[in-house]
Amino acid sequence: MFQTKLLFIFKLSLFHELKLNTMDIVKVQAIFDATKSQVWNALTNPEIMKVWYFNIPNFNLNVGSELSFYEGEKKEYLHQGKILKVEENELLQHTWEHPEQSKGSSTLTWEIEEIGDNKVKVTLSHEGLENFSDAGPNFAPENYEMGWNAIVKTNLRNYLYNIKRLVFTQEINATASEVWNTMWDKDSYPKWVTIFCEGSYYYGELEMGKRIHFLTPKGDGMFSDVGYMIKDKLMILSHIGLLSDFKEMPLDAETERWTGSFEIYKLEENDGKTMITAEADCVDKYVSYMEEKFPLALQEVKKLSENK
Repeated sequence: MFQTKLLFIFKLSLFHELKLNTMDIVKVQAIFDATKSQVWNALTNPEIMKVWYFNIPNFNLNVGSELSFYEGEKKEYLHQGKILKVEENELLQHTWEHPEQSKGSSTLTWEIEEIGDNKVKVTLSHEGLENFSDAGPNFAPENYEMGWNAIVKTNLRNYLYNIKRLVFTQEINATASEVWNTMWDKDSYPKWVTIFCEGSYYYGELEMGKRIHFLTPKGDGMFSDVGYMIKDKLMILSHIGLLSDFKEMPLDAETERWTGSFEIYKLEENDGKTMITAEADCVDKYVSYMEEKFPLALQEVKKLSENK
């Protein structure tokens, strides 16, 4: 479950705050600077849903109507459900099933609560996950918890705050191992990220769960956590906050809007060639800059990798 579009989200929750109880209920809450109608539209408009959530073409708000969808372009993991309750701008509830993997059924509930001027609390509850025990380890409750945390706290947040997911690709005539070493070896990393800022480097160890400082020579930059990593295949970074004078700065109001945003690198090797797919969450004011610089940086990775 939750693969392709959510492949990177399963193991990502760096803020694993909520514990599952004996009934296997996942509950995720987040507060946003938004109106109830904005959140409701994000949860119920199929054209918007496919931007940050899932592509569910047959979704409608009539109680008793059924929904079904597969994940991603590879059409993996069939999901099915039936609308149980609809309270406009307040509550949406439907069943959640995986008929190709499990005979079980669960219940998903979205609740929207106004808590102040232009602030809303969104609560997602997923009950009955114990009913998927016949589907194998990919359907374990802790995977749902990690996935829903990322969907609510990052994907939905990014949509509401106009944080865009930029995607770049580059084919390289080198093995995935060669490309990986070019990208993440501490000696070669500065050579390709110089496209963004000359003299940039990172401090720390690229291991899952570790904190990394991405720095300029002046000590400015960003601190991030390695959310998930498979050597030669996948690197997922969760950007947390800013650095100044080599020190982590407290999160201010502006930083709170993007903290936890992802930067993801996938490497897929075929016949000695490697395709890099890079995805980066980006606030609106830096989109043009990233669209200019990121392709140039990946071209530098290509040049370095092929000339080894």
